Amino acid sequence: MTPVLDPSNLYRALNSSDLQPLRMRDVQGRTKISRHQNIYDADFEYGLQPLRWEQLTAGSATIVHLPGEGGVRLRLTTASGDIAIRQSRPYMRYQPGKTMFMSTAALFGTALANQTNRIGFFDDSNGPFFEQLGATVANPSGMGVVLRSDAGGVPVDTRVALEAWNGDPAIRSMLGWANIQMLFVEYAWYGAGSVRWGVMLNGEPHILHQIAFGNRAGQTRCWARTGNLPVRYEQRNTGTTAAQNDMIHYGVSVLVEGGVDDQRGFTYSYGMAPATPRRTVALSSTRFPVLTIRGRIMGTLEAGNSAGVTLSTGALTAGTNTPGSATVTGTPMTAGAFVGRMFNFIKSGVSHMARITANTNAALTLVDPITGSTTLTATPAAGDTYTIGLVNRGQLLPRTLRVSSTALCVIELIASIPGSPVVVTSPTFAALSALGSPNSFAERDVSATGSVTGGEVVFAFTAPAGGAGLVEIDLNNLFPMVNNIRGTLPDMLTVAVTTPSAGASDVGAHLTCQEAMS
Repeated sequence: MTPVLDPSNLYRALNSSDLQPLRMRDVQGRTKISRHQNIYDADFEYGLQPLRWEQLTAGSATIVHLPGEGGVRLRLTTASGDIAIRQSRPYMRYQPGKTMFMSTAALFGTALANQTNRIGFFDDSNGPFFEQLGATVANPSGMGVVLRSDAGGVPVDTRVALEAWNGDPAIRSMLGWANIQMLFVEYAWYGAGSVRWGVMLNGEPHILHQIAFGNRAGQTRCWARTGNLPVRYEQRNTGTTAAQNDMIHYGVSVLVEGGVDDQRGFTYSYGMAPATPRRTVALSSTRFPVLTIRGRIMGTLEAGNSAGVTLSTGALTAGTNTPGSATVTGTPMTAGAFVGRMFNFIKSGVSHMARITANTNAALTLVDPITGSTTLTATPAAGDTYTIGLVNRGQLLPRTLRVSSTALCVIELIASIPGSPVVVTSPTFAALSALGSPNSFAERDVSATGSVTGGEVVFAFTAPAGGAGLVEIDLNNLFPMVNNIRGTLPDMLTVAVTTPSAGASDVGAHLTCQEAMS
């Protein structure tokens, strides 16, 4: 029988050997003998893994591969405003009833005034992480743990400094934060689950701090808006620092304690327009884009004047980028109703994202969601298309491709990568929600012309097969299609056709994906 824990002596239960210690049980209370299964892992022996990781820098910050160590170095100069971020491209899909567990080896570097170093399960809006700030007398390493949540609107960071951790004081006193550490973060979401931050010492896990949110005094909201989170490494200079500083990270894994169930979500087919079941690909064509699919930029469509938005707030009439603002026609908004939501606006076909920090009945106050700056990446202007809602952090999981062709041709699947998105000429993306699948989060184009540029060829074959003219391909081994760090550039996957000089081909294509949105 598990004893009732004395909160004033929690560290004893977290790590002691005279109880069944919490460090030997997951955050669902199960002894850690249940199946644990990797859902994501990476090492960096040969490079930065750009297909699976995205990075972002500001100022004079740099991110480089360290081939002699199998690691990645984030480096900031002494300049205010330097930022270096590495983030896993997928968001790990939380499954209720399971524990999400991330572990990584990392070296934080030196604690400097005006600099913040972070490692954990988090993004710009939600998640738990380790954080190093400037040194203090009570905390020379500057270490703390943080829980970020935008469940109440704009993101709020709740920090617990090292000296207030509720794990065993003897364990934390052993830690030299100038040394490489093996860290872990684990949680159950539900809304009221528990979160732990810990370290591996001599092959044993030790919990440094735990927060249990169920029945916690004063806790009236979920501890974060979502349990679907990425792995992230981050450095920021919030002012001028005394020295250059490096943070280095090595391998990382994300486990699900209790095993992984199949992804949940509806399966949709994205293909040709019913009135035009095939497109003619002229002879000697090279990588003609017969079909392209992508996830939509926004996960919720709460207001705006974009296609598919049911609640219109009127057209944009003006905007500024320093400080960020936007004004709409009339007075259609309720003051304060959109605080914390994202404002996505399109300029010349390019998406830009801003966070709403305040709104009147006609105007929005905006900041950059990555840097927190009041300067935006572009200026909202009269006539721009916009949407208010939440960024789409779901995934499209490719399952099958079905292609029919009337003549010999080569079929290639070309996928976006972070540094080289797929580019097609004159596309007209239509939302599946307007094409008979009202709950789909995807868009498809069957009108682009020219040749595909950018991206990376991830699959290819010759059609027709055996003269049948119909080919079905299993795509379960392809990576999921996701969004970028800013949430402004969803991955695209294009079915591209190349024909020989001997003749044209009429080609029809349908891609089937599972949409994993929760």
